[in-house]
Amino acid sequence: MFLSRIVPFCIATAFTTSLAVLDLPNAQPKVDESYWNKALDSTWQGLIRRNIQPYSAGVGLIHRPKSEAPGDAVSEGVGYGMLVSLYANDQASFNKMWDEANSSMWGGCYYNWQMSVEGKIVGRGAASDAEEDIALALIFADKLVSAGKWQPYTSTKFGYDYKSHAQKILDCMWSTEQITSNGILAPGAGWGGYDFVNPGYFSPAWYKVFAKFDSNGDRWNKVVDKSYEIISKSPGYSMGMVPDWMTPDGGWVGSAGLGYNAYFESKAFFKDAIRILWRVAIDAIWFDEERAKTFLKNALTFINSKGGAKAANFYQIEKAGELLPPEDKWYDFNNSKDTTTWRYRSEHSHLTIGMWATAAMAVGEKEDRIAFSEEMGKFYEGGDYFGLAKNETDALEDTLHNEMYFDQFLAWFGTSMMSGAFVNVVDAIDNPKMATVGDSSSLTKPAVGIAEHRMARVAGMKISHLDGAVKMSVPEMAQWRIFDLNGHVVATASGKDFLWKSRGQSGIYVVKAVSRKQSYSRKITVR
Repeated sequence: MFLSRIVPFCIATAFTTSLAVLDLPNAQPKVDESYWNKALDSTWQGLIRRNIQPYSAGVGLIHRPKSEAPGDAVSEGVGYGMLVSLYANDQASFNKMWDEANSSMWGGCYYNWQMSVEGKIVGRGAASDAEEDIALALIFADKLVSAGKWQPYTSTKFGYDYKSHAQKILDCMWSTEQITSNGILAPGAGWGGYDFVNPGYFSPAWYKVFAKFDSNGDRWNKVVDKSYEIISKSPGYSMGMVPDWMTPDGGWVGSAGLGYNAYFESKAFFKDAIRILWRVAIDAIWFDEERAKTFLKNALTFINSKGGAKAANFYQIEKAGELLPPEDKWYDFNNSKDTTTWRYRSEHSHLTIGMWATAAMAVGEKEDRIAFSEEMGKFYEGGDYFGLAKNETDALEDTLHNEMYFDQFLAWFGTSMMSGAFVNVVDAIDNPKMATVGDSSSLTKPAVGIAEHRMARVAGMKISHLDGAVKMSVPEMAQWRIFDLNGHVVATASGKDFLWKSRGQSGIYVVKAVSRKQSYSRKITVR
């Protein structure tokens, strides 16, 4: 009875070999670095377990278990997966994903954007964000090889190594009109650009890396400038927001609505658009770009006016930054026939916290960074995913109703910015810097020692640290479970009190106690 309520996130199958997050010392801002790096490792293993291993077609690709076509694979997932596997320092997964994408999705000059769960191409044409993300991942992988941190590798599909395929993709982005002659990033090959854009695809930091790598590098400088020019014309610029889709001169795309599931006629700062915070924040942190910082300061001022980290969400642009209509529900993300996993469009979750957090990391103060880290901590229970195992009250932000794909990646990117792991690999290797000491929040504050004899109370749970043990109590009989950061149960008990003899164990753990009336949860640090 109690076990099913509190450990649905425990791991049914073994993780792949755990790998440390890529360790390249850097001077980026950080908050709760060690805590979040452990979480990044665990959640990457979860993506492997949930989104790669269960699928027989497209072996090695990231699949979307709850998309409009459940179990499909898209080129966006290839780009995200290769970036995450690179920063997770998992070359084997990186190579496997790249090889499989080359085998099943590569169309000669770009990756076709969608493959069915059966392994058939059902969406032809390029998605430009995937192409640029894959190219960046390959450039960084090539740099790791040249630095002796990764092994040289040639794709089994067509004999490209990382460097040569990156150059091929960059050339193809121009020759297939994914970029217009005046430097506008189109959303696809020969689709949009002059008429409409997806500003959430704009990655000016990527283009600066491309400019240094590409044999024809100067062409990328105008893509940087054109991206910021279009962002500055966004109808939501003063709030640090862009619509899901817009015209290059700042207009709406019209009633057709090109946004994610054509929601809100593309006028919302919704799932396409919110990625602009992450992509622009990278440029502010890696290259100290003033245009990026100005935009992000607008964003941080806006979200702080709404309540800061606790207000991270999707917003309307036309109505001066109102939340999306709270009654709007979303049924079709997991196949329109399945109405059991509906969710609200408005979303305060690990996804939105992760994206807004990047603005705080780039231009915020210490208190902003700490606030976002602590808020993200509410949506990480110590297992192999971001989110809540079960939550029936907070907009259904739990594993049943979340996509367990897009939300996981955007939370991962935001969290890797908080931990300082998402670095410019080329610069970190070519121009090594002394690692800076980051901020610490309540997630990583020192454990209470025996000499201090302090008592902490959280939602009715009392915790005291003794010599070699942790004493915990709640007001009523309960079932207790303690989990490590990989989601493994390390101790169990029942009763009002639980004395965990923790001698010989150290690190961060999640304590859960569930009674008939309510549940209690607390992260603890043991030294």
